[in-house]
Amino acid sequence: MAPGPGPYHWFLNTLVRVHVSCDEGTDNISYIEHHVRQGESPPLHIHEREDEIFHLLAGSFTFRQGETDVRKGPGDVIFIPKGTPHTFRCDSATGHFFSITTGRDFELFLRALWRPAERGELPTPAAPTPAQIDGLVKVAAVHHMPVVGPPLT
Repeated sequence: MAPGPGPYHWFLNTLVRVHVSCDEGTDNISYIEHHVRQGESPPLHIHEREDEIFHLLAGSFTFRQGETDVRKGPGDVIFIPKGTPHTFRCDSATGHFFSITTGRDFELFLRALWRPAERGELPTPAAPTPAQIDGLVKVAAVHHMPVVGPPLT
């Protein structure tokens, strides 16, 4: 599925769009669209103060939740309770999903590191530099999302 009209942002090698911001209501809910390419995998991390839900629209994914790895695809919904180490990997050429979080931390983390998308498509892929990785780990910790392990390979 091709992205709709913006405003889109690039977060590392992904394309994201906030449809409902944590600032819009009283419960701090964020509803965020994500487009990713094959191999995309955030480091294993924990959301200390918010639950997270993934609703997969397109693509094939492997999710790690705690010690368990599961394969998921279009139509699947994954619930990650706060305090649970988790990550995912996109196993197909591209993937498309929405995330829902019940606090401000994840959305503010994205906003701290994203940049305006120059076009409504995925950015040119680039391996993160050591400085970018260090910055991501620091910003994640500030937003109560400590990194506790590597991405899925």
